[in-house]
Amino acid sequence: MFDDYLREEQSYIQLEQYLYDRFLLACNEEGTEIKELKAPFYNTAFSDGTPFRDGNPVFSARNEITGRILKIVLDEDVDPLVLYLDKDMGCELVIIARVGLLERITEKMAEWLRTQ
Repeated sequence: MFDDYLREEQSYIQLEQYLYDRFLLACNEEGTEIKELKAPFYNTAFSDGTPFRDGNPVFSARNEITGRILKIVLDEDVDPLVLYLDKDMGCELVIIARVGLLERITEKMAEWLRTQ
């Protein structure tokens, strides 16, 4: 669906919106107050405001109450989906996958919300 996200600016923008929309939907399904969450959490632009658009991260969120962070990184060389807790951050769940696994990525996003 978003196979050209690294080459086409509009596709990348639509991919970011798709993930944000899925995040809001999962928030509604879980009954999570969106005001408790900051999304995106990480800055994804250079100092002059130019967006990175490299998929690292393509989506991020932080629970402002618990401090827990979700970071989604797209890497087309990764197979299968990788999920780990960042030891340096201690509270950051990182999901790394290729764009073809969007359904699984959004499932993990919803699981993260359930554990808040």
